[in-house]
Amino acid sequence: MYFLVALGLALVSTLLAFFLRKYKKLHLEILAITYGAATLMWLIDCIASAIKGEGFLSFEIPLDLWISLWTFLGGLFFWGVITLVIYLVNKNKQN
Repeated sequence: MYFLVALGLALVSTLLAFFLRKYKKLHLEILAITYGAATLMWLIDCIASAIKGEGFLSFEIPLDLWISLWTFLGGLFFWGVITLVIYLVNKNKQN
């Protein structure tokens, strides 16, 4: 389930980055890359589970809900920190 959530987040953030590319200060491409990397990580985890003989996708409620929530919040936190750092660096260069 967390793989599907990460895939959905990657698709949504990629579409946002594409359609809102005129707002360069938001750096939505960083958000898209972050969720894309999370999707790749969970895909590798799903493949490893399938190799072990377990199911490819997991739907264990509530564990998967928590993992999905942490994936969502972790990506937003990482994007926010990186965007803030880029903003502060650019602000210091202008002064």
